[in-house]
Amino acid sequence: MLLRDIELRILNEIYERNKADLAIIYGRRRLGKTTLVLRFLAGKKGAYLYTPRAEIEEILSNYVDSLRQQLGVKIYGKISTFRDFLDVIYDLSKREKIVIIIDEFQRLHEADKSAISVLQDYWDRILKNTRIKMILVGSLIGMVEKLAIDGDAPLYGRQTARLKISPLPYYRVRKFWSKLNPEERIIAYGIFGGTPAYIDAYDFKKTLWENVLSLIVSKNGKLSNEPEELLASELRVPSTYMSILERISLSERGLPLGKIRVRNVNVIPYLNKLEKMDIIERMYPLNEPKRGAIYAFKDEFFRFWFRYIQRNYWLIEMERYDVVMEIIKQDINKYLSFTLEKILRETLTLFMGRKLVDTYIPIMRKFGPYWEKDLEVDALGIGENTIIVGEAKWKEKPVGIKEISNIFEKAEKLSAKFKKRKYIVIILSKSGFKKEYQEKNLILIDLPTLEKELDKISIYNN
Repeated sequence: MLLRDIELRILNEIYERNKADLAIIYGRRRLGKTTLVLRFLAGKKGAYLYTPRAEIEEILSNYVDSLRQQLGVKIYGKISTFRDFLDVIYDLSKREKIVIIIDEFQRLHEADKSAISVLQDYWDRILKNTRIKMILVGSLIGMVEKLAIDGDAPLYGRQTARLKISPLPYYRVRKFWSKLNPEERIIAYGIFGGTPAYIDAYDFKKTLWENVLSLIVSKNGKLSNEPEELLASELRVPSTYMSILERISLSERGLPLGKIRVRNVNVIPYLNKLEKMDIIERMYPLNEPKRGAIYAFKDEFFRFWFRYIQRNYWLIEMERYDVVMEIIKQDINKYLSFTLEKILRETLTLFMGRKLVDTYIPIMRKFGPYWEKDLEVDALGIGENTIIVGEAKWKEKPVGIKEISNIFEKAEKLSAKFKKRKYIVIILSKSGFKKEYQEKNLILIDLPTLEKELDKISIYNN
């Protein structure tokens, strides 16, 4: 299942333009970039060119072979420089629209430091006057920024489109889990996250927990060492990044900068890199947007792996998978509380300016979690005249009147604090509610209702 339908639509809109386009697609490995561009290429005249780690002569030889095989063209003469290769591309594109996709394009720079500057010059003088659709795909985010995105990058200002591919949010990835019930979908998302390569490994012939055991907990599982391997493939000092992520994983929600200490290292550049890779994020409480930031996991799979796999690797080495699975199951409800919080904030963002369970959600000028010494809510939105107070409850028991009353008390305090006349309370509950409560400013959402409401988003986005 292709979950990148929005990105595919953007690429098809680019293709329909009757002019040259230079598009940059980038993001860390495993996010489905190659699957996306191959799906886009299907049915169009063009070629997909993979860049191996090799000398420039071998790279160009692979490119030429791919052009011959995919386009059925004859290419004469020796192609010994990247400029020679661009001459071939120009010959193919000067008469008709053609798509040229170069995957792992940053390796061109590794093989030939002048290659990207040559492309810049060739684009400015020749290719921009054709109808070529050139798509450069890269997985090393720092290198892609250096070559194409930063203000002094060779390709800066030439690109006509740029797509950063990130892990998918719940409202999109839930389509993959349609065979599971609403509760299992959220559990699966909390474990496998929004990375297509991880969820594609799921076997629907097995139960959810059988998949967790065989894919993640077992030391021979396909995903058992995935975070460590990914960090090692993309970063120069993976051990420092591992230590930082281990440190963050010890907290329930996240840690402030001052508590993320790794030896005598200045951790800020490492944290910035992990943010760019969409592994962690900075969370700002609405009341302290500058001083109160914490660093938390953005990627659910990384959060799960560092909480349960890395921490219990000594048991995994002894093949005590039964013990590790029991540790996970005993703790999973506490773990999923934060997952449901994130889904609540995501849902409220999606429904701003729309109706959620027949209640209009106003546009919020400020939005996010809120915490101070004696008052904490999972989601707080500040509108022109109204505040939104949202709470997520991942508990085995239905939410009753006492909990609802406590949330209303918080809403009254916050509406007074922010000087707003109205407030709306929204509660998302795993186990539903003890009974129906009729309040005009109360929205109650159980998991089946959440799924029905999120089904509307695909309609809005079409």
